[in-house]
Amino acid sequence: MGLTPGQIEQFRAQGFVSGIPVFTPAECEAFRQAADDFGTAHPADRPWAFDIKCNLLFDWVYANATHPGLLDAVAALLGEDLLLTNSVFRIKEPGSDVRYGWHQDSARIVVAPAPAIVYVAISEATTANGCLAVVSGTHDRVRPFDLVENPGQPHRKVARVREVETDRAVHLPLSPGQVAIFSANLVHGSAPNRSGGRRFAILHDYTPASARQSTGVGSGQVVRGRDSWGHFGHEPAPTASFEENARTRRAILNAYPENILMGALGPGARPDFPDRA
Repeated sequence: MGLTPGQIEQFRAQGFVSGIPVFTPAECEAFRQAADDFGTAHPADRPWAFDIKCNLLFDWVYANATHPGLLDAVAALLGEDLLLTNSVFRIKEPGSDVRYGWHQDSARIVVAPAPAIVYVAISEATTANGCLAVVSGTHDRVRPFDLVENPGQPHRKVARVREVETDRAVHLPLSPGQVAIFSANLVHGSAPNRSGGRRFAILHDYTPASARQSTGVGSGQVVRGRDSWGHFGHEPAPTASFEENARTRRAILNAYPENILMGALGPGARPDFPDRA
């Protein structure tokens, strides 16, 4: 399943396309159950394991990110040679105050061509429970921003856009199994969950294998086509062993600590990322 010419044109012009059906209700329920089972078995590990590069930790997250229908849609926008450069959970419990202010993921480290981020709705996403919102057409350049602390995102500061044209904001409600795809350069954010239900999503970052970072060297898993350029370090697919995968993730984030989520290392700084204490 790819995209229609109209969807491709919308992504080019506006920086996003939404409401694409990819996963079945049964696949969403199995994914949610796997996440909840892990949280029950490893409560102390859940906060860091559901953060950056969870695609290196869980074979079921990797399977979600490499679903053929999802890769077909991304390839229609970025080309056939794709790296999966990050996956991260975005879960808002009922009544949660967690919000993500207006930002561009590629603000601190520019990647060209720009990655695409896929929001996979495991549960329903609504305006009431803090669905994704985007500012149409803002993927043309990096806007001025400030680095701020953000509750719930330890080990890193986050870029927040100074001035936002909120009249151009578009909310992206989704049913379980639908996805939204948006440019890493697009201004986006989400509000707190004011509903009585859980908002459950997984986000995957896909980067053209031909891309380069403005700072440092990133890393990723080749999930479609091939990497003939060598601008990124290569990551393995996860095994069924969480402990083995945790060691692999730690080694990779120490070897390649600069990426669009963590930003550039300061002078003399050492890699710092969410990990087991």
